[in-house]
This record gives sequence, structure tokens and C-alpha cells, in this order.
Amino acid sequence: MKKLLLVLATLVSMTTYSTMAEARIATVNTALVQAKAPQNDSIGQRLKSQFSGRQNEIKRLAENIEKDKESLSKNAATMSDTQLTNSRRQIEKKIADIQLMQKNAKDDFEKARRDEVIKLNTQIKKAIDAVAIRSGFNLVIEKQAAIFTDVTVPDLTEQVIAELKK
Repeated sequence: MKKLLLVLATLVSMTTYSTMAEARIATVNTALVQAKAPQNDSIGQRLKSQFSGRQNEIKRLAENIEKDKESLSKNAATMSDTQLTNSRRQIEKKIADIQLMQKNAKDDFEKARRDEVIKLNTQIKKAIDAVAIRSGFNLVIEKQAAIFTDVTVPDLTEQVIAELKK
């Protein structure tokens, strides 16, 4: 019985070793892929057009606040204390409103940007899968995550970027 287990263990270890010898491994620098992805330009344009209206509105309101401040400083001497206080409060309220608008616009922009990055990462994953399958690799690892890679380990980064351009 012990001999049978020893023979089986030897066979399993030999099979495992031969399977490992057949493994094809490659690396991909996903940070570089993400930076060079052609989709980045369209993402930037899409976000810019999506949020340009809000930015223009905030800019217009900021200009109005400056005009109100100038008007207040010119007319302060001729205004009653009540008028002066009311004008200052109106300006402070407008400033608070615009600050809230800026914060909301920034939060919405960041959320939209994160959503776009998630979509891009999904496309990158599909491109890596396509290149790996087409090239016959059964393991692709992040280049920066590898502690050591031999120069013979293929880098699929440029192929993945080319796949994203299709």
C-alpha cells in the first residue's frame, strides 16, 4: 500500500511538473496601457462637453458676484445701514451658493470620471484577454507586480494598446 502511494505521488508530481513546463506566461504594464489608450481622448472630450455648461454657469455667477461687490463698494457711502447689510448678505449668500455649486460639480465630475475609468479598465481587460488567447498564453501578470521577470518573458503591452485601437 505504501509503495502504491509513493508511486502515485511520484506520478502526480511528474505530471504537475510537465504541466508547469507547458505554461506560457507574459506580462502587461496596465498603467502604461491605460495612459496610452486611445479611448482617453474621447473620455476627456466627453467629460468636457458634459460639464462645460455647468462650468460656464459657475463662471457667469462668479462674474456677477464681482459686479455686485464693485457696485456695493461704489454705492456703500450713499446706502443706509439696512441696505448695506442686506446687500452684503445677498453677496454672501451668492458666494455660498456658488461654492456649493462648485463642490457639486466637482463631485459629479469625479464620479463621471471614475465611471469612465471603470469602463476603460473593462475594455483593457478584454483586450488583454484577446491578445493572450490569440498568442497562446495561459497566464498574464501585471509587469509592476512581478518581483522578477526574465528577459525571455514576453511583454504584451504594445499588443494590448494596438488591440484597443481596433
